[in-house]
Amino acid sequence: MDHVSVVGDANNLALSQKDAILIGIVDAEGATLLGCAYCAPNAAELQEVTDLLPAPLVLLGAYARSKEEALQSAAQILRAGFCSQECIATYVSDEKLQAYRVNPDGTVGPDLNTKRIASFDEWLKRYRILRCELPIALEVVEDGTVPSTVALQLAFGRVLGQLDVPGLTFLTDRGSAGKFGSVLLRPDADVLMESIPFGCSSGSGSSNGDGGDVVCCLPLIDTRQLASPPKGLMFTYRPLAASTGGSGASANCRTETLRLDVLSYVRRNCSLGAAAAALSRGIIRQLHAAQRVLEKHNGQVLPVRAHHFLPPGFSHHLTVLYPTFLEDPERNDDRLVATRQRLHALMGLPLNRPLLRSANAVDLEAQCEDGGGGGAVARLRDVHAGLTAPGIGGTSVLVQGSYEYCHYMQDRFNDAGWGCAYRSLQTICSWFRLQRYTSKPIPSHRTIQQVLVRLGDKPPTFVGSCNWIGAIELSYILDDYLGVTSKILTVNRGSDIPSHARELAAHFATVGSPVMIGGGVLAYTLLGVRFNEQTGEAAFLILDPHYTGGEDLRKVQQGTWVGWKRPGDNAAAGGSLFVEDAFYNFLLPQRPNTV
Repeated sequence: MDHVSVVGDANNLALSQKDAILIGIVDAEGATLLGCAYCAPNAAELQEVTDLLPAPLVLLGAYARSKEEALQSAAQILRAGFCSQECIATYVSDEKLQAYRVNPDGTVGPDLNTKRIASFDEWLKRYRILRCELPIALEVVEDGTVPSTVALQLAFGRVLGQLDVPGLTFLTDRGSAGKFGSVLLRPDADVLMESIPFGCSSGSGSSNGDGGDVVCCLPLIDTRQLASPPKGLMFTYRPLAASTGGSGASANCRTETLRLDVLSYVRRNCSLGAAAAALSRGIIRQLHAAQRVLEKHNGQVLPVRAHHFLPPGFSHHLTVLYPTFLEDPERNDDRLVATRQRLHALMGLPLNRPLLRSANAVDLEAQCEDGGGGGAVARLRDVHAGLTAPGIGGTSVLVQGSYEYCHYMQDRFNDAGWGCAYRSLQTICSWFRLQRYTSKPIPSHRTIQQVLVRLGDKPPTFVGSCNWIGAIELSYILDDYLGVTSKILTVNRGSDIPSHARELAAHFATVGSPVMIGGGVLAYTLLGVRFNEQTGEAAFLILDPHYTGGEDLRKVQQGTWVGWKRPGDNAAAGGSLFVEDAFYNFLLPQRPNTV
């Protein structure tokens, strides 16, 4: 290699003030730096990072704050065996990335030219992403003759014997291959990938920032390549050794599913044979990673599933293999907190955002969520987008992330006149769902009432009633149902609300969740604040749950069911938005400080 391409801004490395391991891809055009990890250059931690990378991403080398430190780290990576031919040592000098090639014998080659690629999307135009989902039954025989860890190794060895063979062929699904139907990716095929008009089929690809042009493939095993190829319909009989555990003891055979899901970036100008080989290597690589996952848990035989993530700002996917300890996905995610904390630290991700929870995996199936409410029509999302801020000067601070607009009469349920606080709560719950803090469905009115009865806040007759609830009740439900704590801002008079604009703006700047406003007999959802420090003027972005129409964004915005309101303005349904002498509670849900 004689040059290094950098996706994004290399100065981000210098700003991190941390030594890093470089992640990227090497092909005929040289090396491309896609990202970095933050770990020591020893074999154990380098393997942890490698197991997260889709094929053919590799560890390219090291970044450090000085040339000497970078060369030293690169040499350690070479000694650990994670760069087979050469390694890159980089540091930033005079705001420019300096790169050097380190040879296997430890000598330093000439400095490398660096060039910048503006974005991940620009880089990805050169590639297609192949995806292969492969559920595998892992059969572990425990007959007392070998330790459980050895039994696990033998089980993986049998699977690898079936898959790590020459001639592994892949069949693309019909949708991925466009009008030509399925395409066979044979190891000996020299047709170029770019000559096949692959398209994004429904359920297989996307162009929505989740990974570009994805081609789904199914593996086809040439049984002639197996050591003992089957000659027809057959079953296998394997006598198990007698257990050494005493009389009456028997051997045990446990079977669990490994749900492999392999991504491989392949150049559009590579051959179908090279693409098939890349997928084959990816499968074997992920199998070894799955084995390491179970070995970390003392050889327990557990289901394992691969999930793909593309965290904000990343220029490559991460593939994480999670074991399943519990059937309930929420409780299982709780068991994996320590694992995610470790991964966040390795990849430089924030330690208070659930970016690697299984619910936050990239949706390569391009399936739309049903919103969790059971309604026949999908709810509108982010209905405030595109609204013009009021001309009072100052700065607008808005809700962070997406939410769903929940309002009267939705889900074929008549709550007009009493359900505004319930709908505000549902909007807040949708925000926590869409930020992937939870996979629980948006609670129905009945579920909300049942939670309050179970907590002892309401009598049993409350379930099925049309009784109002307020900000305090919402805080109880968020705590019990989602484990979310809330702050309550109390305002004694509606006329005093503008004086709290700075405090509310701080909430949106730091937490960013929707805020429920409860006062009198009405409830609203607050999505943002505009505040002018110089004049003290304030405006509030109100989402009004009293809307009873269909999911029509034009009607919602034109009817000011979502809109900027200033003190003294009327609500969309009529009457003053904030009554001057009325008492108000603002419910400020807090982000869970977790990953």
